Amino acid sequence: MLDITKILKRSWHILWNYRTLWIFGFILALAVGGNNFGNNSHYTVNDGNNNNQQPSIQVPDGWEGPRWEGPRGNTPSEILNDAFRQFNEGIRQLRAEYPVEFRMGIAAVITLFVVILILGILTAILRYVAETATIRMVDEYEQTEAKVGFRQGWKYGWSPASWKLFLINFIVHIPALILFVILGLVAWWIISAALSGVASALINSLVAGIGLSFLSIFITVILMVVLYLLRDFAWRMAVLEGTGVMESLQLATSLVKRNWKSIGLMWLVMIGVKIVWAIAFFILVFPLLIASILTAVGGILVAIVPTLLTAGVAGLFSVPDYWPWIFAAIVGLPFFFVVTFSPIFLVGGWGQTYQSSVWTLTYRELKALDVIAPSMTESK
Repeated sequence: MLDITKILKRSWHILWNYRTLWIFGFILALAVGGNNFGNNSHYTVNDGNNNNQQPSIQVPDGWEGPRWEGPRGNTPSEILNDAFRQFNEGIRQLRAEYPVEFRMGIAAVITLFVVILILGILTAILRYVAETATIRMVDEYEQTEAKVGFRQGWKYGWSPASWKLFLINFIVHIPALILFVILGLVAWWIISAALSGVASALINSLVAGIGLSFLSIFITVILMVVLYLLRDFAWRMAVLEGTGVMESLQLATSLVKRNWKSIGLMWLVMIGVKIVWAIAFFILVFPLLIASILTAVGGILVAIVPTLLTAGVAGLFSVPDYWPWIFAAIVGLPFFFVVTFSPIFLVGGWGQTYQSSVWTLTYRELKALDVIAPSMTESK
């Protein structure tokens, strides 16, 4: 039987005695939590109380800006077409009256998209390298009590196994992609029924579409819970046993089938641990934010070089004075946020490291039990 208490205590011991793992935990928290970390842009407008300041954009006399009138159609299709027409008209007016600002706005959007794409690729690579390194370092520590430095740990992670982890994770998320397609088709079905102008078709599509959506979401959630369990063991088989992607998933399925009671119990225990950790993290958020005020100085120092370089390059073009700083902010803010909120990422990394250690030790225990059980049967 799986000794859950022993695994939890041992994982806690590894977390606090193997400090190199904190670095990879930090990377995991940054990569995994990066999709939920964002910022809202707020724009301020001159209220006109300061008469000595001139607006940065000169508005032509008699121009009132794009005018969006109310819908003039009666049917949903007419309303939608009229909304598109007014939107396109507004875009044409903006492009005609503010050609420089319009072009710079498009360039800023493209720059933002490129930065997000690069950050997404970079964090994906770092995630799987850190995950692979953590699994191998914990397993080696259990075998030999040997601790390795960051350089050796990075070599563990920078291996073909990290690519296998990516492929396994992609296969596991295929049901979620299918769900996204189903929800998109349902939305298109409802919109098409609304544009047809037939009330009965709209009502039928709404009822059937909502029911199909809830059923699809329910089935996908249950399926993803099982697949995540399989993924955690398939990852460790790919890293520690050197098995292929599909072979790792097949072996993980067999392992879960043989030990579903122990694994199910461990899964329930880990849910409780995550709840406790979430409460503790919520309590720590305030002091961590205070610490982030101090690390913000380092964030400014780190971000100042790429910010100034971007502003300098953008300033070489004939653009209004404020646009280079908009491009600079797009490039420099990610550097600033990573360093500024490093205390939060560090504490979040502890949770990532502990969870990874628990499942690595669970896999080792189950593997040992699979070896012991046949030998006991043969001896009888």
